[in-house]
Amino acid sequence: MPSSVMNTLPQYGFGPEVTFEGLVAGNPFLFRVHTPRTQPPQYDSSEPYFVGAKYNDEFSTAAISSSPSHSPRTEPVSAACKYADVVQHLDWTTRASSPYISTSFSFAWAIWEAIRRYHVNVKHDVEIAVIDARVLADRSITAVELLMRGSPKERHKDHWKWYRFALESQDVLVCGYIPGSAVLASIPLLHILNRLPSYFLYHDISEAKDSPLFKLGWDYTRKKPSYRQFCQTMTDRFMAMPVERRLRDTTVGSVRLALAFLRPYIHKRISEDFSGATTRVSELAYVIAQWPGQWWTREHPEIQDLCRCIVHMVGEEMREARRVQALADATRMQEIVGGLEQLAHAYESRSRPARMLANIHLSPQPSPSPTLPPSPSSSEPKHAYRIGSVDIITDDMTVSKAIQTEGVGENVVHFGADDIAEMVEELDVSTSKGVTVPSWSTQHVMETAARTASCFLTGLLVGSFLALCVLSPDRRQLAHHLT
Repeated sequence: MPSSVMNTLPQYGFGPEVTFEGLVAGNPFLFRVHTPRTQPPQYDSSEPYFVGAKYNDEFSTAAISSSPSHSPRTEPVSAACKYADVVQHLDWTTRASSPYISTSFSFAWAIWEAIRRYHVNVKHDVEIAVIDARVLADRSITAVELLMRGSPKERHKDHWKWYRFALESQDVLVCGYIPGSAVLASIPLLHILNRLPSYFLYHDISEAKDSPLFKLGWDYTRKKPSYRQFCQTMTDRFMAMPVERRLRDTTVGSVRLALAFLRPYIHKRISEDFSGATTRVSELAYVIAQWPGQWWTREHPEIQDLCRCIVHMVGEEMREARRVQALADATRMQEIVGGLEQLAHAYESRSRPARMLANIHLSPQPSPSPTLPPSPSSSEPKHAYRIGSVDIITDDMTVSKAIQTEGVGENVVHFGADDIAEMVEELDVSTSKGVTVPSWSTQHVMETAARTASCFLTGLLVGSFLALCVLSPDRRQLAHHLT
């Protein structure tokens, strides 16, 4: 028989083995009932999650490291602990100066104690933390082992009361602090109650109760509840079940409760460490399966294999669902990004003309700015139109003297703010309708072309006449007739 099975703790108390080193292989989990505290936003998993009462006021890693009981040593902390240390921790008058943290090997005791606190206390934010016991092997010791070290002369008056408590709770004392890396999960009590195996629950009670504890199969309202009686009641209910229901509770029911305890852990690790996550859940599920009837579970060795197979199948489904969801999220993000790019391009193409005009400062009065020089290839006069402080010059090949003298300021025509606003409005309307040339610009171009053609024909006739006068041999006579 494997040593892990031989060293598995019974339902209540300890067996022949009471040392932490001898029990941790078959009992790899510790449980702690606590009221949660808000973690800082930049919390590091290497920082303490639970701290001994001695360090609660001003805790620092340096303070713990400088403590004599936490100085570097090659031997475990259990070798240096004494009877006076456990007395200091268990006595409520001196507990504030104790460096120890109480935990338990028993998940059932943690549930029973959490329900007791939930019922008695005003605050209901009770949680159960699941801790990796193997990480704390170098500084953990069972309270029973320490109590057994006391001689009859030095025993405290409450020695046997503490001893019974240490037995039933399977109490483990952790020296100094418990790092966040050792805490696998911390689950609110109410999230666990709905996942309990059926032997923990009543089935003939009315569903109209308001209390979340109404399904529990024991009397948690007693003034002096007995954990021993609780264990006996749960065993009796389990053994009274048919074999098929026992098999269901020790396989499916145990896996369900194990998943409830380790839900945050498995959701975080299932993709990156599938084997490690499923192994942890399988170990906890088998610990739960053995609790109501250890001897019956050992007579059915297939239970451990069934628990492992169920956890493996659930893990595969979770991993596949996570992968499919990740692909769907990636596809959705690509579609969103592609849609945003198309909207950006469409907006850019629509807003480019309006943005070019918006960058021009409009003013009703002409501002003094130099007119753009004419092209060096043309000596004909040009018309300049001023928009704000920008001069726009039109290429008129020939303009009559009468037209050139009209207007104000050396062939510069000034547009007011109303005219500019009207042109911008017409430009926006034409852009939205797909028109490239506005109506006022077309009329101006036609007038300019007519004047240019007229000037060109006039210049051609005058030039031809002058050429005939110069080249003709009878130019004297022609000049005489003209004068």
